[in-house]
Formats: sequence, structure tokens, C-alpha cells
Amino acid sequence: MSTDHKQTTTKERTTAVMQLLGGMISLQFGSSAAKTMFPIFGATGMVGLRACFAAVILVIFFRSWTILSWKTLRMAMPYGLVTALMNVFFYLALQRIPLGMTVAIEFTGPLFLAFLHSQRLADVGWLLLTVTGLVLLLRPSHTTSPDTLGVLFALGAATCWAFYVVFGKRLIGKMAPGHACALGQLCGGISLFFPCFVPALITGSSHPSLLALGFIVALCSSAIPYALEMRAMHTLSARELGIFYSLEPVCAVLAGVLILHEHLELLRFCGILLVAAASAGTVIMPEKKDRPTSSSHT
Repeated sequence: MSTDHKQTTTKERTTAVMQLLGGMISLQFGSSAAKTMFPIFGATGMVGLRACFAAVILVIFFRSWTILSWKTLRMAMPYGLVTALMNVFFYLALQRIPLGMTVAIEFTGPLFLAFLHSQRLADVGWLLLTVTGLVLLLRPSHTTSPDTLGVLFALGAATCWAFYVVFGKRLIGKMAPGHACALGQLCGGISLFFPCFVPALITGSSHPSLLALGFIVALCSSAIPYALEMRAMHTLSARELGIFYSLEPVCAVLAGVLILHEHLELLRFCGILLVAAASAGTVIMPEKKDRPTSSSHT
């Protein structure tokens, strides 16, 4: 019986990791496509299109109108608002600095959250590795220097990403992951409707093909990744989510190079790899509760 339980748990965890990775790839390539439309819609306009279109897609797909009420909206509001704010900060940063750099800085949010959930002395070393990576990433060079405002926006997105994980885990304890994702996006879409979505919709009326592409961006950048992430959150802990997000900066660099033709200096690329390695390193080291002295709890 215990063997079957372990096999089922392993299968669920593997599925959750695949969902998380699929969401990362979809998100970064969707973000790259979104950046190409900034000259038409602007950063906030793309956030509005992404959030509102995604809300409609997810509510219909998960049939979330069946549980829609003021009570469920109040439960989803913190998650929805922090998601909307995270996306605003992310796109404002993306307007000023490369995609790989933006995601690497933003990624420090869930990474530090993972460190906070750890009780191991070894994680101090991984934290120092993260700081070293950020120093390499943000260091001025003789040719270019990162846009200060863009870096601050990325740090704002990092803070929101940490709260996104916390509020997301809390929300799926109260409702099914699909409904949690859909109602969260609905709350975020409502908050961005007039200031961001309506102006972008008016602009898009004269660019219908780009408006259709905005719908695809919403599908790739919000609907698909958030739905997959919410399902993964149902299985993985906050610490594990922070760990597996380590591939996010790498996916962003690849998307930036392939779609946006962005190139980072070697030292800054090494900085991104150090940030990712610090997160991956935390999963290589066993947790404190998994040590032999705590084996009675396994």
C-alpha cells in the first residue's frame, strides 16, 4: 500500500513539474510577442489586453460562472490584484530592459520566498550566490548600464511574484485550482478594465490583426501558464515552486534571443545563470526534515 502511495505521489509531482515548465515556456514566448506590440498599445495597454482577454478565456474554459458570487470574488481579490500589479510592473520593466534581465530580477521574489521557508545553514551560500549573480547582472559596463527605472519596476514585479505564490497557495485551499485561476484573473481584469483595457481596445479597432495577436498573447502569457501554475500549486509547496522557477530566467533569455534578437553581455548572462543555479542548488541539498534524525516523520 505504501509503495502504491509513493508511486501515485511521484506521478502527481512529475505532472505538476511538467505543468510548471510548460507554463514557463508559454509565458516567456508570449511576453516576447507582447513586447513587439509595445509601439502600438504601450506596456500598460498590453497588460490590459492580456488580463481581460485571459479572464474571459479562463472563466469560459473552467465554467467558473457556476461559482461566481461576491463571496468568491472577495476570496480571489488579493490574488487577482497582486497578479495584475505584477504584470504591470513586469511590462513596464520589459519596456526598458531586456527580457532575460527582467525575468532574472523578477525571479528573486519567489527565490527569496524559498529561502525564507528553509531552515538550513547551507542556503546562506545559495543566497550569496544569488546576490553575486545580481551584481554581475546589474553592474554598469563601459558600453551599457541597466535602466534604473526598469530595474526598480522589475524589483516591484519580484515582490508581487512572491505574494502571488503566497496568495495563490492560500486561494487553492478554498476552491478548485481552475476556478481560483479564473476568478483571480477576473478580479485582475476588472481592476485594469478602464485604465488599461479600454484605451487599448480603442487603439486596436484600427489594427484588428494586432488585436487578434493580443488575444493570442493573452492565451500564451496568462490563460495557459496561470492555469498550469495553479494546478501545480495544488501539488507543490511554496519552497518547491521557488526552486523549479529557476528555469524561468533561462527560458526568458532564449525567448529574448530567438524572438526579440536581444543579446546580453557575457558577464550579465553569467549573472542570470548564477541566479538560476542558486535556486537549482536548493533542491539538490536535502531539506532538514529529510535528514536521518527526522526520518520518523517520513
